[in-house]
Amino acid sequence: MKTSLIPALLLLPSLLAAQSSFSIKGYGKLLKDGDSIFLSYKQNDKFLLDSTVVKSNAFEFKGVVFTTVKGYICRKDNPRFAELLMDARDVYIEPGVISVQSSDSLLHALITGTPLNNDNAILEAMLQPVKMKVEKVRNPDHFTPDELKDTALVNATRQQLLELYNERVAVQLSFIKQHPASYVSLVTLAGIARNSRFIPQVEQLYPSLSPVLKELPQGRDIEQRIRANKKITVGMLSPDFIQPDVHGKPVKLSDFKGKYVLVDFWASWCGPCREENPNVLMAYERYKHKNFTVLSVSIDVLRDKEKWLKAVKEDKLPWIQVSDLKKENEAAKLYGVTTIPANVLIDPSGKVIGSNLRGEQLEQKLVEVLQ
Repeated sequence: MKTSLIPALLLLPSLLAAQSSFSIKGYGKLLKDGDSIFLSYKQNDKFLLDSTVVKSNAFEFKGVVFTTVKGYICRKDNPRFAELLMDARDVYIEPGVISVQSSDSLLHALITGTPLNNDNAILEAMLQPVKMKVEKVRNPDHFTPDELKDTALVNATRQQLLELYNERVAVQLSFIKQHPASYVSLVTLAGIARNSRFIPQVEQLYPSLSPVLKELPQGRDIEQRIRANKKITVGMLSPDFIQPDVHGKPVKLSDFKGKYVLVDFWASWCGPCREENPNVLMAYERYKHKNFTVLSVSIDVLRDKEKWLKAVKEDKLPWIQVSDLKKENEAAKLYGVTTIPANVLIDPSGKVIGSNLRGEQLEQKLVEVLQ
């Protein structure tokens, strides 16, 4: 089923000027009278938060929409204060009556009734098999202290989750290919583009999006990320840079000429970066005697300097750490890094021989060039 181009052509005027009413009517068998339901979405560069309460297993929101946008609804946890929303669902805020129907609460609700929510329901149905696989895998964040000591178990689980993440992205890319005129495709592709590993696939699909979608902010952001990704390509000489280490001493990338060096971009607040650090550490310990080293570039800012230093200590990273602690790290800009974790592998001559190598990919590449 392909989305008609006509609804997409109507998106741009509605984003710019139109004001239309919308309502969200929800029902869930496990919703209890008095449960708080929150609705959060963005309009005119402002985040709006509305709330209501459940009556007879049902709830309703009414409002006006100036800009078609993706928001979310959640139960009990006020998103203004909660760190984690346990029962929440995405919803596209657009003119019309949006239906939220569930056999339990919100987590497994079917959201339909308007063009974009119907499109999103198709995407979620396509993703359901992957979602079921993910639910069967225990998140390492929930491992016991003894389980966390089992490095093989932790690495195997993270690898399994990474493979499922890749499978999820493949399904999303398939949906986008089938629905090039849907705003849901634009939002989904923009999300994928935040992971630099998938920029080549994003670049292939981006031209197929409707011209209207490309003119929207998410479309321009995707284009910018594609351009940034082309700053560094395999085979080119790596641009030199200089940044201070944890003691304020200037360190040049060219100081490492004659070695294989992995330039690793990360930050103390980046969960995926911290999860990847053990893999980088393992590679470092295994190959540091074979003319290989790591240079980590943190994109933490000045106010987070202590958090950066603490993360280096907690993750036991023995190689040189640098950062200019600026709002936009100059080395990251130079290398076109728009998302982290990200890395570039450089050979002894200073030539780029790999990028965004993680887990087994990093291990395989190092085996190839060092053994």
